[in-house]
Amino acid sequence: MSKSLQDADREARQLVANWTTGAALTGWIPGSAFFLTAADTAMIHQVASAFEVSAFDMDHLSGTLGGVVGSAIAGGVIAEVVGVIPLVGWAIKSAAMAAKAKVIGDAVIGYFRERSDLPDSKVLIPMDAPDEEKPKIVTTQKTDIAVEEDED
Repeated sequence: MSKSLQDADREARQLVANWTTGAALTGWIPGSAFFLTAADTAMIHQVASAFEVSAFDMDHLSGTLGGVVGSAIAGGVIAEVVGVIPLVGWAIKSAAMAAKAKVIGDAVIGYFRERSDLPDSKVLIPMDAPDEEKPKIVTTQKTDIAVEEDED
């Protein structure tokens, strides 16, 4: 069975969720905003692989994500400043790093979804199609239900 666009979307969303969790767990570490920016690049490549987009125009991707990345960098600098404050600052910084990963991840999912050649699993079959082209519905599950009858 070949991979569909919906399969790729599920895989990509799981990847973004994993990277977001990683950012949330490590975001409190001093200097993490900088290594998490590199992690965002790895996430982008993994999402591209999920959609089987092997070649993409990095200039177009940069233009598409320019605002997001600019915002993320500014957020990273702010997070590093906030991260100086013990406990509360660390929690805020971790949340900011996770939010940054999620926003970037969602943007690249949309970008690569549009550029993917994977088939959409929603296949429309015309009503006048021959029977051999129509999907066969096979039920494999049987359920026994006990029914009690009233003796009224």
